[in-house]
Amino acid sequence: MPLVVAALVVAIGAAAFIGSRSLGYWDDLGPGPGFFPLWLGVLLVVLGLVWFGQELRARLRPGLASKPAADEEETPDYSLPSVLAILVSLCVLAACLVPVGYQVSMLVFLLFHLLVIGRRGLLQSLVIAVVGSFGVFYAFTRLLTVPLPVSSIPILRDLGL
Repeated sequence: MPLVVAALVVAIGAAAFIGSRSLGYWDDLGPGPGFFPLWLGVLLVVLGLVWFGQELRARLRPGLASKPAADEEETPDYSLPSVLAILVSLCVLAACLVPVGYQVSMLVFLLFHLLVIGRRGLLQSLVIAVVGSFGVFYAFTRLLTVPLPVSSIPILRDLGL
């Protein structure tokens, strides 16, 4: 079944890629309507092919697919408190985007999810949070010329946040 699903992911990615070619990739204001579906299609095709290859390799060589040790297994936490924490954090993020700005809001949001909910290490969480907040802000505002919210608080705005 995973081989079929991986092939389906590749097919959906190819359809998104082909369908996006008739849309404008770039226009006078920046990325056009075909920008996101084109890159989403490319990403789905590449990742689907990698997944398909991994599944095929595991089927051809059953000894390669080793299961993690019992103490290494991580069971995702789908408890009511963790689901509520995620929903509340999303609402707080949405409420903070305009007054605090994208960079600081996303930094705090990502740190919360990585450190508290995901229980990741401090260094790993800091790197991912900084890239996910400041790096994404830079990529969208400077490279793609797509504006993201900046802080409406004068002190933060003066710092470029």
